[in-house]
This record gives sequence, structure tokens and C-alpha cells, in this order.
Amino acid sequence: MNTAKTLLSSDLCERRAWYSLRWAAPFLAPKEILYLAVEHGLCSTGDAGESAESHAMDLCVDPGVDTSEEDLLGLAQHIASLANFLAWLLRGSQTPYKRPETISLPDGTPWTSGAFLNGSETHLRRVVLVDRWDSWTQLAMERSWDVAGECSVYGVGIDCVVVELGSLRKGRWSNPFTRAYRHPVAKTLRFKKRDGDDFGSTWIKVEREHDNASREDWLDAMGDDGVLAESIHVLSMEAPQRGSAIIALAQSKLERIWAAGEPPEENLSMCYDRIHPCPFRACCPRGLEPSSETGFVPFP
Repeated sequence: MNTAKTLLSSDLCERRAWYSLRWAAPFLAPKEILYLAVEHGLCSTGDAGESAESHAMDLCVDPGVDTSEEDLLGLAQHIASLANFLAWLLRGSQTPYKRPETISLPDGTPWTSGAFLNGSETHLRRVVLVDRWDSWTQLAMERSWDVAGECSVYGVGIDCVVVELGSLRKGRWSNPFTRAYRHPVAKTLRFKKRDGDDFGSTWIKVEREHDNASREDWLDAMGDDGVLAESIHVLSMEAPQRGSAIIALAQSKLERIWAAGEPPEENLSMCYDRIHPCPFRACCPRGLEPSSETGFVPFP
């Protein structure tokens, strides 16, 4: 686990962070699989999209998807198709992405980055997947350990590519990357009408994982209807001026997590949080600890 993710877990619940350093959950949330698959594709030496799609399917099988949906294959195909398109789109003709090297904080604590280096390796960059993009989401991102923490530790700015997905409902994200409309006769691919009206009942709603459009054709159609610029936002931020204070805070929190000889106090209000679902909610709220018998995998 990268250090920024550990610190986010600590902000949500110190017990969750403590467990996360010792146990891997038996399942992964759909968005976590999407993140891992897209990042895998960005770093692959082959076709970024195909690598992302393959990795997503692998993760949906092992360790599996944390979901109550019955159509597991449909959900896996949906995640994999979206991962394919995003990784292909975001990397384009660039060379495989690289991670910054792990470095030590002033007290010797290692910091493992979850970001990437930009093409010239002078700045950081990262992909951010959000349900909705607004001023509150932007403020939260700018103050996150993924952005403020990473920039403070490495002393450089960061370029964030924000992808707006919408909410996951019934095992599907509904956005221009996943759904469109086809004309019943001309077979034209569209996303929205220029006058803002809805498409007529004769237009056929299609999902990208089941449509025969190429990635290039789908992307061209998104550009023609102006939805690409509405769905992806690029922000550049410099390293925070109070970087030394942020590093000191990181050191304090990490030292407390590592030094704890037993699980810290639980944070009751975060056990079933929808935005940040706890991977240990199957055991911890019932007074049980993660174990191999309950499906968790110990880290070496």
C-alpha cells in the first residue's frame, strides 16, 4: 500500500489503517479495481487499454469484487471495458508511466508514492476518478494526502487528470465513457442533443462493452458532442507552501500507526461509510479481528 493511502485510512479510522498494514482484504471495491487496472495499463509496455482490461478481469476473479450485485460477470465486463478505454485515452502515444522512487522522510520513515512522474520526470502526475466534479471535490483533492502529501514529500508540483464517472448504480457507471445512443437507421453514435432535449424513443441506448464501435470512433463521437471536455478536467498544482508542516504531520501519524502494539480504537461512524467502504467491515464491527480463516491475507 502506498503511504498516502495509509494516511487516508488513518484519517478515516486508525484501526483501519493499522489492519491495512497487516492484512489484505479478500475482496476489492469496484472503483478500487478500476483504479488498479487503469494504473496497470498506464505502466504497461503493451497496449495500455488491453493491459488494463485484462488486469481488471483478473482482479475481478482474484481476489474478487466487493459487491452485492448478482451479475458478477456483467460487472466485471463493465469495469474492464471502462478501464480499457480510460487507460488507452489517458496514455495516448506516451511511453509507459513511471513511479517516483521511494524516499525517506526526515525521521527515516519510507514514503512509497502512489503518483506517477510526468514525461520529463520533473513533476508528479496522477489520475483521479470521481463521482462528481465540483468546487468541494476540488478542495478535497487539493488537501488530500494524494496531492498535498505527495507534493510536500517530493517538493514538486503535480498535474491531476480528473475523470468524472458518476455514481455506481446497480453495478454500472453511467457516463459518456460507458453509454451512448445509436440512431436506429443511420447508426450514428450520439451522447446528447445540441438543443438539450432528450433523444426520441427510437434511439437505441448502448453500452460500450457490448457495442462494436472502436475506441477511436467512440472518442470521436464524444468530441463531436462536446462531452469529452465535460468529463475530463486537468489541474496543475504547485507544492504547498506549508510542506514541512504536512511532512511533520505525516511522520507523526505514521509513527503512531506503526508503534501501536495492538489495534487502535475503532471509529464507529466510519464502519459503513458509502464513500470510503471499510474493507474490514465484515469482521471489525462484530468484535472480530481479520484472520486467514475469515478470508484475509496476511502481508509478509
